[in-house]
Amino acid sequence: MFATPALALLCLAAPQTPDDVLATYRLNGKEATVTRTDVALEMAFHLRRDDRGRQGVEMLVDSMLTRDAAKAKGLTPAKAEVQAYWDKLMKQLIAAGRKPEEFAAVRNTSEEQWLKDLSVQIAQERLVRAELGLGANEKVDGDMLKLWLREAREEAEVETEPDKLPVGSAATIGKKSIALIDLGFLLLRTSEDFERDRFVRQVVYLETIEAMAAARSIRITSSDLDRAIADRRKVAKNDPRRKGVSLEQILKAIGMTVESLRELRVFRSGILLDKLTLAEYPDPKLEEELANHREQVLAEVGPRRRIGAIFLRALEEPNAIIKRNFDEAKEQLVKIRGRIAKDGFAATASIESELGDSKRKGGDVGWHRKSSPELPTAVLNAAFAMKMTDVSMPIRAKDGCYVITVLDHEPIPDDKELMRRLRILRGQELSEGILKNADVKFAGENNADKKGSK
Repeated sequence: MFATPALALLCLAAPQTPDDVLATYRLNGKEATVTRTDVALEMAFHLRRDDRGRQGVEMLVDSMLTRDAAKAKGLTPAKAEVQAYWDKLMKQLIAAGRKPEEFAAVRNTSEEQWLKDLSVQIAQERLVRAELGLGANEKVDGDMLKLWLREAREEAEVETEPDKLPVGSAATIGKKSIALIDLGFLLLRTSEDFERDRFVRQVVYLETIEAMAAARSIRITSSDLDRAIADRRKVAKNDPRRKGVSLEQILKAIGMTVESLRELRVFRSGILLDKLTLAEYPDPKLEEELANHREQVLAEVGPRRRIGAIFLRALEEPNAIIKRNFDEAKEQLVKIRGRIAKDGFAATASIESELGDSKRKGGDVGWHRKSSPELPTAVLNAAFAMKMTDVSMPIRAKDGCYVITVLDHEPIPDDKELMRRLRILRGQELSEGILKNADVKFAGENNADKKGSK
């Protein structure tokens, strides 16, 4: 961290405190806030086991080892020395035509914190020189620093494995502990804005879903966790991409265990969402919806049809790019339709269709339900009214005309399956509505711009 030129940059940032508000949102009808501490904790818990989190822990360990060693040997730089070092770096930066705010680690770090980091870098160089007997002006390269840090680690009792640490610790060095929140603040100040904002939204989502569950006295039991883990095992086992890899192996690859998964806040929020959905949409309510709005339910979660399509672009007033109107497109499709009986739908579509990637797939536009947003309503209505292998007459849409066929279809599910699918859909809608209803506003930035960037 401290020998990396890109991080050896500093600008006069405004003082930052753990209670700084990063965003506001609506919770239970009242304004709530997301602070730096909230986001730092969420980042620490969520990222501590992946490569970035582990790298952050190593940086914190190296910093503590350096500070302790420098203090013991009287090599800690004075504040004036760090200030002079900073002035030199800033001159180099300006001479190189670089802008400090380009770097997240600079943009998100206060002057006090950055000077503290630079102090560690100076101390590391002094410690390496002292260990190797180098002169005050002799260069310390990365390999020298790695060697010193490796030896310092070997002499200390360093533990960084999350499952072997006390609750709330990111690492221990002998009897000293590095708090998990310190890892969170490091991850936060080295994050790009989009990542910080993603975790702000994650905090809002988790806080909201937990509040919704508390309002209904919904709690997570050990049995709930057991069932969720069993579901994960089933998904892993049946996933052809995993090729028999167990859940434990999948988790190990990302530095997790089944036990740590059970404690993960995001994982637990999924269980709460399922229980909230069940409470909001019990069987009698779904049965009533199915009885009163069966056609709409079938359109949303009923059978799918695999559709083949040949599409020709058209406009009311043709231009240099699209040279046909709708009548001309229909006339051409009637001729194309006549060739399908002879050459087959796929072969004809691969030559005539103008519908992007589907042309290379013989006109196959995939599986769709009747309410699919991916195809025009007129096309979907025709597809669900047709028999297998029939070919439609030309169908007009907003930007052109289609002829379609049904390549495959699914049977209509029984009511039990329809209700299961309907509850899943309502749960997805409930989840998606959480952030929308929260009306997140980021501090110091135009909220309209933020919404547009999601």
